[in-house]
Amino acid sequence: MRSTFKVLFYTKNQSVKNGKAPIMGRITINGTQTGFSCKKEVSLPLWDVKANRAKGKSEEARTLNQELDNIKAQITKHYQYICDHDSFVTAKKVYNRYVGFGDDYHTLMGLFREQLESYKEKIGKGKAESTYRGLVADYKSLLLFMKSMKNIEDIVIDELEKSFIEDYYTWMIGTCGLANATAFGRVNTLKWLMYIAQEKGWLRVHPFTSFECKPEYKKRSFLTEEELQRLIHVELKYKRQRAMRDMFLFMCFTGLAYADLRAITYDNIHTDSDGGTWLMGNRIKTGVAYVVKLLPIAIELIEKYRDADEKKDSPDCVFPVGEYNTMFLSLRIIGKKCDCHTEVTPHIGRHTFAVLAILKGMPLETLQKVLGHKSILSTQIYAELINPKVGEDTDKICEKIGHVYKLAI
Repeated sequence: MRSTFKVLFYTKNQSVKNGKAPIMGRITINGTQTGFSCKKEVSLPLWDVKANRAKGKSEEARTLNQELDNIKAQITKHYQYICDHDSFVTAKKVYNRYVGFGDDYHTLMGLFREQLESYKEKIGKGKAESTYRGLVADYKSLLLFMKSMKNIEDIVIDELEKSFIEDYYTWMIGTCGLANATAFGRVNTLKWLMYIAQEKGWLRVHPFTSFECKPEYKKRSFLTEEELQRLIHVELKYKRQRAMRDMFLFMCFTGLAYADLRAITYDNIHTDSDGGTWLMGNRIKTGVAYVVKLLPIAIELIEKYRDADEKKDSPDCVFPVGEYNTMFLSLRIIGKKCDCHTEVTPHIGRHTFAVLAILKGMPLETLQKVLGHKSILSTQIYAELINPKVGEDTDKICEKIGHVYKLAI
């Protein structure tokens, strides 16, 4: 599809000197614009504002118009060349070719594709597949925005301005109806790409640093202690279903995420001089170290599957985890069977452990290390979940003993 293309000339009236004004040019392509100086002057009475050229048939007018036509013809030639040889075209790109800057430019989506390829190669080697899938979704979202709102499929990095990310955020929230937290994450992906461009020397100034938006996170769900007990004791017919339940329980009592559960091997398990058993590793998602002293139930679960190599990714793996969707569907069924108030998913196990740990007195600083959080702000989110729980538990105590204790008259 050919892009919209226009070249026009105008006078810079605020710079009139000796009755003459500089002539400026403007290239417009698909809503992108680039202005430039024609390095020519014209007396204001000779200039036709509507026609954007000199008026009359004087020698001066004919000479000036021929020079402007030559400029337009040269720009048009470069525009046609880029259209024939490249996947996208912008006003700045055409201008750069016109003035002889060459083809040494870098594009936003080109950089994004480069980072996706780099990340994909590192999956399972310190990077999580789930994060890669999220980046692919971010890429598709950004491409759809540029196609539908800017009529382009890419943009030169040094053409990016703050208005670009403002328009993108407004489009995600308004047109697409995305959750605030999702739009926030995609804005951060865009900012991350610009930091990479700076590191490569492609940008002097980050165009998006002054743009700010705040996420509104959904309240995190977790299982109550009663639900956890029901999950432990529920009778399940199928062996694979029981295994899914057991692995979920391990997450509930260690705080592991699904990707970390699948990654742990017996090399991650250590015994200290006092006989305590520890689980140590680095989170697949972030690479941050975590360390957990295992509870008796977690140790029992490890031993239960020590010789069960069937369905394990390798004999060194602790559990026969399998695919995420398989676990997700199994847990949803088990959760309904146990009459859980929230939908049971693999990540609910991590949330449950965090809330349980805080309720039993674990300091946030310790929990941060156990969960492998980069920032304690992530850990504090769980502390905020406790306030309603404290209120509910206090109400239960009040029902039982509120009438028992009264002041003496």
